[in-house]
Amino acid sequence: MELLFFLIISLVFILVSCIIFTNSVEWLGARLNLSHGITGSILAAVGTALPETVVPLVAIFWGITQADFALILKGDLDSLSLTNQISIGAIIGAPFMLSTIAFFLVGLAGFVYKNSGRRKSDVIAVDKTFLERDLKFFILSFTLAFVAVFLSRGFHLILGMLLICFYGVYLYETFTKEKDVEKKLSHEDGTLDPLLIARFFPDVKKPTLILILLQLVISLGCLIYSAHHFVEIIKEISHKLDVSPFIISLLLTPIATELPEKFNSWLWMRQKQDILAVGNISGALVFQSTFPVTVGLLFTSWTIKSPALYLCFVVCLVNALFVLIMLKKKELTYKHFLCCGFLYLVYLSAIFLI
Repeated sequence: MELLFFLIISLVFILVSCIIFTNSVEWLGARLNLSHGITGSILAAVGTALPETVVPLVAIFWGITQADFALILKGDLDSLSLTNQISIGAIIGAPFMLSTIAFFLVGLAGFVYKNSGRRKSDVIAVDKTFLERDLKFFILSFTLAFVAVFLSRGFHLILGMLLICFYGVYLYETFTKEKDVEKKLSHEDGTLDPLLIARFFPDVKKPTLILILLQLVISLGCLIYSAHHFVEIIKEISHKLDVSPFIISLLLTPIATELPEKFNSWLWMRQKQDILAVGNISGALVFQSTFPVTVGLLFTSWTIKSPALYLCFVVCLVNALFVLIMLKKKELTYKHFLCCGFLYLVYLSAIFLI
């Protein structure tokens, strides 16, 4: 019970840190006067995806000894199997939750608000250019991450660098193809919650860039500290229950770290900001399949010992491909996104049978 209590506390701290961090990133986008597509696919996506990246980084590097670091650099990672499993589970769990539960919640929000009369159409009004590009980048990069499982460490290093280059290309295409007609985000839009730290400065009528960056740094520090405790608790739980830390981190970690994407997308669906709602998720998918995977390729063994991980890759790619095909054929509706939740149930059922 004591471990469960501390687990819940650490999850709550991660969630609170995520909310504060996301609030900072959204205000940064507003201050820079970026479009909905840019803010959703890059700033909001990277900002809300950072927690999932922090967890494996903390698992690998927090309190690491010189001997362990030497093993990592040499690629001799067998003795660090516990850290490997927690890190790989967190890295793969993020796109898994995004492509299943997060997409499902977009569909559920569309269904709920359509039947309540808040929305008049079944259609989810996405920016097809942004979404199609995001899904193609994700499918390509995550397929390479899957292929890397069967390759030697030398190829891991090459693919890791290649994925970073992919994300650089993605950023370039996103900024160069920004639509001039897109509405700019601003405080007056009413789409942003007040900057949280501004409550302590009542004399400041409009948040300054310094205040925004201060909140950003504070939230990041809280996130790293709470992620460290979360990783330690996962190790204890997996040891006492004799359950694979990979399964625990795969299913449990993203529940907390993906909450910002899920919460933000639901809120934006309520506000009929469909481009932000879906772009936040699809942009996070691209980020999660590049930078965090590179961390895994460079600093973990990136090997599979459980069939559950094979299935996890397959589920992510199938859902992304399904949404992409439906996007090309017709307008996306909430029904298409609801279908993405089906494979999550299939996966949970399979885990208990494997």
